[in-house]
Amino acid sequence: MEDFSRYNGPGTELRKAQERMLDILVEIDAVCRRHDIPYWLDFGTLLGAVRHGGFIPWDDDLDVTVLRKDEKRLKEFLKKELPARFYVYAEDTSRNFDKVGYFRVVDRNSMILRPGQDESYLKREGNGLWVDVFNIEPGTRRFKEAVSGLHGKVLRRDRRHVDDGPVRRVVALLIYPFTKGLIGLYRMYARIGSGDRLVYNLENYVVRQLFSQRQADQIFPLSEICFEGHMFSCPGKSHELLTGTYGDYMAIPPEEKRVIHNVYIKTL
Repeated sequence: MEDFSRYNGPGTELRKAQERMLDILVEIDAVCRRHDIPYWLDFGTLLGAVRHGGFIPWDDDLDVTVLRKDEKRLKEFLKKELPARFYVYAEDTSRNFDKVGYFRVVDRNSMILRPGQDESYLKREGNGLWVDVFNIEPGTRRFKEAVSGLHGKVLRRDRRHVDDGPVRRVVALLIYPFTKGLIGLYRMYARIGSGDRLVYNLENYVVRQLFSQRQADQIFPLSEICFEGHMFSCPGKSHELLTGTYGDYMAIPPEEKRVIHNVYIKTL
């Protein structure tokens, strides 16, 4: 087995960051269990749990998912019950949160920089290590790629993630009610459908198409898995889910594909 300690050995800044994110995850897990809200480890976090028993050694983020119908309730409980060193960073808690379809639990006592960011970002609201809380809802991949894709283009211009001129931004803002309405209609349809497919929030333009769809029976009923010495919720068929997403997920990627997202991490 390859020695990965050069990435996150004891005392390294990356390991300290992982331990801080683990603290956040423990608190999220406690709130979910206290209020009977199902959640599960997802994306690279689930992969790390299965392949490494914890974080992927070079990974510096952490992801969980809940059902969209439970997201608001979870968010409210977290606001009330999180320790003071953590806080909920979301659309309804900050005008500066420019994401759609998920929220974050952020650590107040840390700082990070990502590629392309200057030191001014260190003082911005929301800067710090976080856990992303995604949500998933009934839907189909075909719809996700069509209407949701169009809606995402609108939102990227509204949130100024894309700056391709004032004309396109005005057009995007004008058709926003139309695309938003289509998503609302589809949600009404999906509620009476079979429910065998789940997609990440139809308004979420962050999650790539690779991860856009899950089979409900791969997630439910939920199970548990050991992650960094703690037991957390995970999809009931993690092997099938990871295989469908990553292929041979137990294979260690070559060094050039081992990506650390942040160029600067500091825990206080």
